[in-house]
Amino acid sequence: MIVYVVNLDRAEQRMARMQALLEARGLVWRRIPAVDGRALSDETLDEWSIRHGDGERLLSPGEIGCLLSHREAWRLIVDSNEPGIVIEDDLHLSADAHELMSAAAWLPADADLVKIETTGKTVAVDRRWITAGAGHHLVRLRGAHLGTGGYIVTPGAARRLLMTITRCDRAIDHLLFDPQSPIFHSLVTYQLNPALCIQDQFLTRDRAGLDGEIERSWAIHKAPMPLHRKRARELRRLGQQIRAAIAGMPFGSVRNCRIPFPADRP
Repeated sequence: MIVYVVNLDRAEQRMARMQALLEARGLVWRRIPAVDGRALSDETLDEWSIRHGDGERLLSPGEIGCLLSHREAWRLIVDSNEPGIVIEDDLHLSADAHELMSAAAWLPADADLVKIETTGKTVAVDRRWITAGAGHHLVRLRGAHLGTGGYIVTPGAARRLLMTITRCDRAIDHLLFDPQSPIFHSLVTYQLNPALCIQDQFLTRDRAGLDGEIERSWAIHKAPMPLHRKRARELRRLGQQIRAAIAGMPFGSVRNCRIPFPADRP
């Protein structure tokens, strides 16, 4: 499989680091020049983000740039007609990452997306698992596992995503990896366990200082939320927690677990 690396032009050191990691593992890669959201026109930003009632865009310029960057990777995967791996340039790779990233034979026939990263947080997955090889297994992802640091996408899924995702009301990771998104339920998404990669910001030790480049919209727009919206949000969260708790009971088909990242990375 080709590894598509999303990287801003100004982040040359990040790209040099990722190039060294990938080539040390003998992986085929291609750089995706990332879209700098801060350089986009207002017209382009409005084309891709819905606005709040107060006129503010739901997505930040950085989130829109991230979306457009990943869309370019999806387009190339469609053109290649082969599954591809999309990664961002702040990853750490496990020592055995090349064993699964070099070929697609282990992918389930019904897979649309396979998340190969972890954030270290608890996620909901199926109890049933299938062997992926090299000491890893695959489980269906049933709960939110945000981030787009590393995932595999099939050509068919990439084609559908390009057609489906237009003007957005949420960031790309929420679109793909959050059950609150209708798109999540239209895809068959697996989680690889243990993970092959992790973004620097989620490491608990030995970080490389690769802070995220994207400002989240919720961190920019800090206007007080109306009371009725707060109540609705809390009710949704409570419902999700209750469903997750029930699903995670011994008799349920779903379990809650942390996806580990091997500590033996080079």
